[in-house]
Amino acid sequence: MSISSAFNIARSGLSTTEGRANLVAGNIANAQTEGYARREAVQVTENNSVDLRVARQVDENLAGMSRGASAQLGAASVTSEVLGSYLLTLGEPGDEVSPAARLAEFQAGLDLLANNPSDPAAQNDLLSRSETLVSSINQAAVALEASRVQAGDSFVLGVSEVNGALADIAQLNERLRLAGTDGTGTAGLMDEMNRRLDALGSQMDFQSRWESDGSLTLHTTGGTELVHGDTAVKLSANRETGALMAGTIDITPRSATARGSDSGRLAGLSGLIAGDLPKMKLQLDEFARGLVQSFEAADASLGAGQPGLFTDAGGAFDAAQLDGLAGRLSINSSVQPDKGGALWRLRDGAGAATQGEPGDTTQLNAFVDVLETGLTFDAATGLSTTARLGDFAADMVSHQNVLRVGADAQAETARVRLVTFEDNRSSIEGVNVDTELQKLLEIEQAYGANSQVLSSLSDMLDTLLASV
Repeated sequence: MSISSAFNIARSGLSTTEGRANLVAGNIANAQTEGYARREAVQVTENNSVDLRVARQVDENLAGMSRGASAQLGAASVTSEVLGSYLLTLGEPGDEVSPAARLAEFQAGLDLLANNPSDPAAQNDLLSRSETLVSSINQAAVALEASRVQAGDSFVLGVSEVNGALADIAQLNERLRLAGTDGTGTAGLMDEMNRRLDALGSQMDFQSRWESDGSLTLHTTGGTELVHGDTAVKLSANRETGALMAGTIDITPRSATARGSDSGRLAGLSGLIAGDLPKMKLQLDEFARGLVQSFEAADASLGAGQPGLFTDAGGAFDAAQLDGLAGRLSINSSVQPDKGGALWRLRDGAGAATQGEPGDTTQLNAFVDVLETGLTFDAATGLSTTARLGDFAADMVSHQNVLRVGADAQAETARVRLVTFEDNRSSIEGVNVDTELQKLLEIEQAYGANSQVLSSLSDMLDTLLASV
């Protein structure tokens, strides 16, 4: 090997060592930077020269599994987020605040009054229990509506965030295309792409494919294209129905004819808006209907079109106005002294014009029988179509709480999977500062060796020049 060749190799070695030092320093500086993938230097010797090539340490398959688990966690976690406050208001089975428990208290009050029908204290106690029952149903209806609004807001916000992420990915595609294949120049752009994809993963599941020009193409798991090159499709959401569109293509999650993704926060919110929340509202309205309609039918004091003990905002039951009945449920003012009514109508009937015999329990026994008789309920509630009012209320409370419990279990499973995948990703992509510091020691030794070679070559040249 000639002196000039050795000199070139040593000089390129120093340059490469400097590059490795900068690379390690960059890894250490970005150890806590979200989305940063560790860089590794690969030395290649060509034509008596040492070149440094930079490689990002990533596992695309593992990253895809991590984002899939993130989407599953997002889909499951929205149930607790949206229904948490409502279910606290509704109560759990056995809770004294639940409508089922309030109905049981009301039934006990009826029994007490039937044992002493002329006792003003028993009458007043039954009125208080009636008002508490109605209040619990009203409050549940208000809380459920607030949950529906929250779900709609989150759905629209989530779509906005997805549109922003898709637009950013399209812009990054263009920047990657212009940057070419130089790993050093594209590493930062790839990190940014990594961050965008991770953020998108919690909102929806997707499939990705790297193209020959360095750009990334995204599709829903159902095959609808979201990003191609520098073009991103704009998503739109219907907060009332849970429908989701990608341009003109229906990608509503869990729709039989749509080509969307069935996992992610958007899928979870869409399912709540389209299915779970309307069913829960119907269950509450059917419970309220059972109270209004059955007590009207059992009240012999009522004329045609007159409201019973439980009313629809003061009026009689109207089948055409079932929607929202739970929120409008009220006590007939005819039994409320503070509204011009009289307590004795709890014994004699809400439509009674005059007091009956103080010891007459005929009407009270008819009311008691209402709660012991099976009623017919809408099959769309997903509960029993024939049940006693108390059993229907208990099933309703249990069913709605089980929905949250099941979602929480799915969320925990997804969380465990996500943590496992993220730990594995971190071992590949993450920066271990201790390891990087060890590399710096090795780089220092390499730098010293190359310096020594240059020093020796310089001495050789000085000796040759001195001998001429």
